[in-house]
Amino acid sequence: AGPTFEYADALTRLSPDDADFVDVLHTYTRGSPDRSIGIQKPVGHIDIYPNGGGFQPGCNLGEALRLIAEKGFADVDQLVKCSHERSIHLFIDSLLYEEKPSMAYRCNTKEAFEKGLCLSCRKNRCNNLGYKVNRVRTKRNTKMYLKTRAQMPYKVFHYQVKIHFFGKTNTTKTNQPFLISLYGTLDESENIAFTLPEVSSNKTFSFLIYTEVDIGDLLMLKLQWEKDTFFSWSDWWT
Repeated sequence: AGPTFEYADALTRLSPDDADFVDVLHTYTRGSPDRSIGIQKPVGHIDIYPNGGGFQPGCNLGEALRLIAEKGFADVDQLVKCSHERSIHLFIDSLLYEEKPSMAYRCNTKEAFEKGLCLSCRKNRCNNLGYKVNRVRTKRNTKMYLKTRAQMPYKVFHYQVKIHFFGKTNTTKTNQPFLISLYGTLDESENIAFTLPEVSSNKTFSFLIYTEVDIGDLLMLKLQWEKDTFFSWSDWWT
């Protein structure tokens, strides 16, 4: 865990020289490193950070309040344990759903992954999470990221989306809500909500979306710009 081992030397904590191949799942790494419940820094050959390594889906405050309402404060420690223990459940998930392993992607930073920039599988850039991990030994730590669902099976499908906004005048708006729908050869996933922190004319924006539905090969995409009540876009469109 983090508080005792974040700054410990390699002999004291888990490290790449502990085994032929060491892969690490980092869940619940939040706050300053010496107070984070999970270890933040890479300590294996590959280090996987589900959902960026922070709070895990299904472990939010709303879930905690529901738990307290149902069972009282006796289980309040489950809130802390929920995210931290997700690493165990993700590994169990990889045993129960061996034929559909969750996929993690090599990326330098969490921010780059959130932009959908790292969804490549060339040259060992992606790997299975858990039991069926490909044992790729590297000279330096490899950081990998993925998104998951709130419950088993945790696997989701990741997509990079790029949007370019054309306009005759230069306009910038912030926090714009969108809905995106994906239609594929097997299924469809409609109205995935996301917010672009910034929208500017004559710029391209890249971001990550994910869905638990296996749509197969992507055939069509629909994008809906949610109505913004504060101002009108009609001038910009014309």
